[in-house]
Amino acid sequence: MKKHSNLFILLLILAVFGGIGLGAQERIVIGGRSSMMLADSVYLFPDAEKKIVAYARGDQGLGNFITAIDPNFKNSVWFDRNAGAEVYASFKPDLVILKSSMMSQLKAPLDALGIRQLYLTLETPEQYYEDIGALGKVLGDERRGAEVVSWFASHEAKIVARTSKLGATQKPRVLVARISTSGEASWQVPPDSWIQTIMVERAGGQAVWKDANPGSGWATVTLEQIAAWNPDYVFIIDYRENSSKGAEAFRKDGRFASLKAVKSNAVFGFPQDFYSWDQPDTRWILGFTWLATRIHPELFADISVAQTTRDFFSFMYGLDESAFRTLILPKIQGDLGEQF
Repeated sequence: MKKHSNLFILLLILAVFGGIGLGAQERIVIGGRSSMMLADSVYLFPDAEKKIVAYARGDQGLGNFITAIDPNFKNSVWFDRNAGAEVYASFKPDLVILKSSMMSQLKAPLDALGIRQLYLTLETPEQYYEDIGALGKVLGDERRGAEVVSWFASHEAKIVARTSKLGATQKPRVLVARISTSGEASWQVPPDSWIQTIMVERAGGQAVWKDANPGSGWATVTLEQIAAWNPDYVFIIDYRENSSKGAEAFRKDGRFASLKAVKSNAVFGFPQDFYSWDQPDTRWILGFTWLATRIHPELFADISVAQTTRDFFSFMYGLDESAFRTLILPKIQGDLGEQF
């Protein structure tokens, strides 16, 4: 966190003393891996979309959200997410926005070409708050940045204020697993530091896979390990298909028949629209809200995921009820457990 805070301070210094402001940024390029998360963050600032001239491809398989909300998106140029500095230079950008994971690959060559860059981490709630603040500074709209951060933080705090009072025996054992269908179906768990683990713990659950994945990416776990964990709840993630199907496959797998979650019918597909709500996209707050209501329905009986979802797309992206019903509602999948 200290390393990230230093990066945040550096970005603020660049914004103040380097002349980076919305007026100076007539040509913005969003690149690298996880570009869809970057684009969703940039589009939180209404005026920024007019400046974007090129995007790295970032569709996960369920569609591209930005094409739905920006009629000018098709006029932008798409390029490979692994493109080198020369490709970025060809767009004559005033600013390139990248994930911090791309810094080691692109910072030096882009610096050599005199191209300004903004690196965002966007991996945890705290990093979201810092990065959105930095983005507002760079885009010349600090007020909007502060409003967005406040919206996220207030919704998170409302949940954490309740779950933080729970004792250890009041926290169910929870498994979040991604279905992998390359060949025979298998199940993967995220690292401890990823937002999926953070969301489970802050939503009042015990992440049963904690300490089982010391790596930096998804790790496959055996059926025997899942049986040994014997979770009370199982939440299935699928980035390319309806997660409800993955949840159904898990429930019907005879090898899991003795699990508490299966016996109590507590296996659910993580909600999705264009993107799954489990990952560190702007939608993480929706996934977090849904997770809390699933794990502790009695504790959050007053919170409507459907209404929170409408409020989110209205406040974050300016979609009224008609636009929500046209653009978002048809894409919503997973086991929400609530009528929209």
